[in-house]
Amino acid sequence: MSACQEVRTWITSTILVPVERLITESREFCQEIGQWVEEEITRPVERWIEKVEKVCRDLPWPLSWLCDLVTVVVKIVEWVVETVLKWVVTIVCQVVAFVVGIVVEFVLKVVGWLVSFVVCLFSDFWSALKSIYDLWMIIVDAIADIFDFIGVLFDDIVGILDDFERLLDSLAETLGWLGVVLGLVKGIVGFVRRLVELVRDIVAGIGDLIEGILSLNLCKILRALADVGMGIVRAVLELLLPALGWLIGGLPGLLIGLGIKLLGAMIAGVRDTVVLKQGEDIIRDKINAAFGAGSERANRSIDKLHLNTRIAGLPFQADARRMFLSSRSRELDLRDLHNRGVVDLYALAGYISSCKDGFNETDGEVVYAGTETRVAIVDIDAFLADGPDAVAEFHVFPMTRAKFRMHLEVARKKARFLGIQVNYKSIGSFRATTADWIPLASTEQDGTVQRELLRTVFGRQGNGQDNLSVLPSVAHFHYIKLISSAGADPREHFGLTSWFRPSSGSRGPSGVTYRTRSPEWVLRWVLIHEMGHYWGVNHNAGVRALDEIMYTPADGVAVSASAAFEYLALGGEARFTLGDVGDAWTWITGDGADSLLP
Repeated sequence: MSACQEVRTWITSTILVPVERLITESREFCQEIGQWVEEEITRPVERWIEKVEKVCRDLPWPLSWLCDLVTVVVKIVEWVVETVLKWVVTIVCQVVAFVVGIVVEFVLKVVGWLVSFVVCLFSDFWSALKSIYDLWMIIVDAIADIFDFIGVLFDDIVGILDDFERLLDSLAETLGWLGVVLGLVKGIVGFVRRLVELVRDIVAGIGDLIEGILSLNLCKILRALADVGMGIVRAVLELLLPALGWLIGGLPGLLIGLGIKLLGAMIAGVRDTVVLKQGEDIIRDKINAAFGAGSERANRSIDKLHLNTRIAGLPFQADARRMFLSSRSRELDLRDLHNRGVVDLYALAGYISSCKDGFNETDGEVVYAGTETRVAIVDIDAFLADGPDAVAEFHVFPMTRAKFRMHLEVARKKARFLGIQVNYKSIGSFRATTADWIPLASTEQDGTVQRELLRTVFGRQGNGQDNLSVLPSVAHFHYIKLISSAGADPREHFGLTSWFRPSSGSRGPSGVTYRTRSPEWVLRWVLIHEMGHYWGVNHNAGVRALDEIMYTPADGVAVSASAAFEYLALGGEARFTLGDVGDAWTWITGDGADSLLP
């Protein structure tokens, strides 16, 4: 190893990586404050309010009505206090962690680069010249960090609006069918939330496009164009009616079109509130049919759902982990994987590279171990030329932590319609140890490799002893490509579920895996789709359309009148159906009952 590389590795390992780990951990801590507040404050308070509501039901009228009114006030006050505590602390923490982190990272990287450049200038002139590109990428990283910070703030706004929607659902439960009126407000809040998400996604796409152009990374440019294009399509769908009104009748037409759109949003909000109540009736019927109406087990199971609260739903813990490749791995030779084209370190790290699979390429990252800091291109060069010991350890991930968190939040929101509460404490990781996982050699017909992964990494046995309320959720690189028919291009799964359904002869370790590709908005529904399979929901070939989460291109009808109406005038998102609620609770009270509702 040259003196140039020795100095660079020492600076990276001794100074840059420890500081970057501290910055990464502080940012993760800020992101997890909301989860802590929900676990330690929201749940205990909501359970106490639920007990009060039960007392209210036993009181004679009008005392019961007055008690419910007091409960509504308590819920609102509790939500306001918790929101202030949760989001003010979270946002302040994020501002400090991100702003300080961006400044410290930039200064540290520039100083480190300058020192190593001077040494390399006299010991390895060619390497010093190549490192000028790394200096440019330090500037690009700072720009990307600013866009990431903007995205985090948008996420916070989305989180506040989603919390407000959950409050409205809880108040509607307390007020009974009278609470359906709150669906009008919920629809408006949902419309505003979707607009915020839309702006967030377009801004993120523009940020990726700028980063891709500045770094000359074709994959990032293509992904960014796909994401911005999808954002424009979504904007057209959301704002088509007001736009048509403007074109036809000017300002009055714009107001009429906007009024129609808001009316549609309110109708969608009422519909979703009604669907939640109808879903609860289905859930109670399924539990009573399985365990006997009025039985101790049935009552215990219904109580476990906390249906009148903001924590409503059967609790499931998503054990979310990202697969990664290590530069120091003994089982898998990362250099060999790169040389064979299984992974492209330059493309994944965001440097100048080809993009052989176009929109199907993994949107991942190459970072120093324990950080979110991009590995310098000279370190990738040194790793490929001289081996693992020539550089500080780095990891290759198929997906950023921020993107995985976004998909988990989508799952949390949509699972509520199934009467399921998805939680996750943090996003973990695990190292790939066999070539069968890169790409994942599992298919719908043969899930042996995936089941072995779930057994090895998550300890799942599939013998009926697993805790099914813990749901292994894996983000990985690629699946093997399959030939679907004669002459057809090979296709690759977006996600795959290994389910536990002994009643139909399917046993073994259970959990879900999925991957990314572009456009991201389409693929962000894959995780909750696969979770739906885990809970017993299927495709129902030929009857699904794009307004349903369980739609699949291979079996669904894609476009339908209901789907067009949904995206143009109503809720603007895919959702679960009441039939899906029934299917999920058939599995929960059947194959999953011993574990989930003992």
